[in-house]
Amino acid sequence: MNSSPQLIYPTVDLFLYDLADGLGQNNEKIQENRRRFWQRIYQDSLSDKKLAELQDAEILFSSYIELLGAEKIERFKYPLDGYYYPVKIGDTYALQIDCSGKENEPDWEQLSLEEKLGQIKDIILEHTHKIPGEMGQNWLVWGKLATANQDPKATAQDCYNALQLLPQAKWQRDYQGQGKFQGATCFELGQIDIIPDGLNRNHYILICLFPYDKTDAELKDIIGRLYLDLIPLFHYRNKILWSYEQSRQLKRTLKDFSRVIQKLVDSLPERLYASPLNLDELQQDLAHALSISHYYETSLGYLQEQASNLEINTQNYIKRVDAIAQLDPTSDLGFLEAFGEMATEKFISRIHSDYQTLKAGLNPLETCIKTIAGIIEIEKTKNERTLNQTVAIASVGISTASLAASALTEQAEGIVKSILPVPANQPTPALNHWASFSLIFGLSVLIGIVSAVITGRVLDIRKK
Repeated sequence: MNSSPQLIYPTVDLFLYDLADGLGQNNEKIQENRRRFWQRIYQDSLSDKKLAELQDAEILFSSYIELLGAEKIERFKYPLDGYYYPVKIGDTYALQIDCSGKENEPDWEQLSLEEKLGQIKDIILEHTHKIPGEMGQNWLVWGKLATANQDPKATAQDCYNALQLLPQAKWQRDYQGQGKFQGATCFELGQIDIIPDGLNRNHYILICLFPYDKTDAELKDIIGRLYLDLIPLFHYRNKILWSYEQSRQLKRTLKDFSRVIQKLVDSLPERLYASPLNLDELQQDLAHALSISHYYETSLGYLQEQASNLEINTQNYIKRVDAIAQLDPTSDLGFLEAFGEMATEKFISRIHSDYQTLKAGLNPLETCIKTIAGIIEIEKTKNERTLNQTVAIASVGISTASLAASALTEQAEGIVKSILPVPANQPTPALNHWASFSLIFGLSVLIGIVSAVITGRVLDIRKK
């Protein structure tokens, strides 16, 4: 045991947030989200029947649902002094994991603050069963100062250093601000997400240390109310960060599409000036461009959706901070208000700017699609005209040849008879018939070819 400052009722809470029903998710994915959330509490004992019962609690039409009904909480096994409190806020699962140590154990009271907090942290992490908050998570540390002259900041630093909740925790670097609420001195610490993976990995800790003269009844009332405000407040905060992170990933996807679009547009002149035009390649380019256009517009729609989510959740966050401030007219919650201002000035303005810029990327693609489709249509029309002209010329030739054959029948027979006379009262030899047929066929074909050539030249002159 060391001589570090003590706290009365040192308590740690972890708030975990998971997406229940994400944009574009099917029923199978929604069911997977539900099972993942409840496995923190029930682990292997989570049967399909139990999951179905838990699902029924979500059907209630409410923006805030206590998922365990009248029981509200699921307590830890004795002697652990802690519980799970699961709720659903809109399309998000929220889980509060609370722990104050161990009940009715004399040895526990003999531990230093550092030892108590270390064990409490381990208990909470064990009860997450290594399932982190998919949408984000936040820590709350609170307690009552043990003496009247105890330094809140020094005690908060001891708590922070003892818990080691952030990677390579360092007070001077992670400290973001402080304020006052219901007599407590509040300290805000965190680390920003630097991993561009579409997940909210921002780290956040709020430490609230109440003065020594707060009665147990006052403290219980304040904390009970504070929990009810912090659960939605952290929910809005995490949704803001989640939406912004999603928007960054969508921006990268759209920029990748933009590079593909530019490559396609740059290759178009080469395609068009090729002689002869390769219609198969142009049709492949058109199919590729239409596919890109579909995914680009879909991603733009998702980006606009994230912008709307940011605006709504930022407004809700600001309203919730105002509601908390109204509980205590002497409070100083500037450190909480700063996040709402940053979301408005940085996140929302940036995502709107990105949307307008990336939307303009559709213009060259649309022009490219129209150009390729137009060229293909022109080439098809030209080919159809050529085919129609060929058919017309052939039809004239065949018709003329048929008429000529009919007209030349008698003349051909007379010519053959003059060349190959047949004695009187003798049948016409087969040779005469073949000679007559050959003469008719040859002359009719020649007349048909001449007619086709003349027709072709007349059509060419008319076309010019």
